[in-house]
Amino acid sequence: MPDQLIIGFNPMSAANKVAYYSGQIRVRILWLIVAIAICAWIWIWQRSVLTPQVTGMLFGVGIAYSAIWLALAVINWRRAKSALAAISPGVAAAVDRRGIWLQGTGMAWPEIGSVAIKTGRFSSSPRLLVTRIDGQVISISVADLDVMPGTIDAAVRTFSSGTQWIDTSKLGN
Repeated sequence: MPDQLIIGFNPMSAANKVAYYSGQIRVRILWLIVAIAICAWIWIWQRSVLTPQVTGMLFGVGIAYSAIWLALAVINWRRAKSALAAISPGVAAAVDRRGIWLQGTGMAWPEIGSVAIKTGRFSSSPRLLVTRIDGQVISISVADLDVMPGTIDAAVRTFSSGTQWIDTSKLGN
């Protein structure tokens, strides 16, 4: 049996999000152009009956809707790029008989209050949380790790002699 579980970083999930949101930006720009074209076509076709207020409302609502979706895609793309930039090559965590080492912080088993996985909100990845007895919480995104949560749970149960475990039931399959 190995003496420890070494968990490395895996940037593929973050790189996939950057690529996805880059594509979303292109699609949203296309839809913004389509919205402008449709508004212009309606204005040209119906300009004799449209008042300036209705014309402003038509362009405002038609373009604002697409612009908001474009802005959300840009915000998510920037978040994904910063998350990808934060992933450094090397060891993310280690679990052994002494305790857990997570992102540069080592904790012995008697110092650890709980090890948990908190599900992500708003399409973010679940996070591995290690809470010390003094209340300090250290976490890392599970999507950035090169092992599955069940493997981490097995190592935590084994190396802590059954005193700690991770409830992975909320993660689904």
